[in-house]
Amino acid sequence: MKDLTLKEHDPVLYKLLQQEKLRQFGGIELIASENFTYTYVMESIGSCLTNKYSEGYPGARYYGGNTYIDQIENLCRDRALEVYGLDPKEWRANVQAYSGSPANMAVYTALLKPGEKLMGLDLTQGGHLTHGFYTEKRKVSASSIFWGSKQYTVDLESGIIDYDKLEQEAMEYKP
Repeated sequence: MKDLTLKEHDPVLYKLLQQEKLRQFGGIELIASENFTYTYVMESIGSCLTNKYSEGYPGARYYGGNTYIDQIENLCRDRALEVYGLDPKEWRANVQAYSGSPANMAVYTALLKPGEKLMGLDLTQGGHLTHGFYTEKRKVSASSIFWGSKQYTVDLESGIIDYDKLEQEAMEYKP
């Protein structure tokens, strides 16, 4: 199958994007969060990097497949220190963009009152930090602090969720 361009796949959307681009270049926006992004930045953002999720930090991700992501992130961290003339022996930089966390929090605050319950897949088994993650010693994520949370797990041998067990846990916990 041919890999279609947006113009070929959806000419209506393509035309609207082109019109928005012309609108942006035809006026002055006095909003700090709106600016003109370099073409090479848009090329990077629209690249195969959008297909990859990489929670954690280089060399300490929660799952595999991050060899090149780690190299890219380290390159960005090094460049951030360099642009500010900071010594990497004394300084660190975090170049990670926002993730699904703000989106999850928006959904939680829209649907749940403080103290209500949610369930999510355990972080150590493929879930997300915002799915109410906590340990025996402390509540780690904001979602586990503001709402009651229970984590469910996968069968460690098969890697599959036991949906009958999950249903039973949900019926008992009542998220």
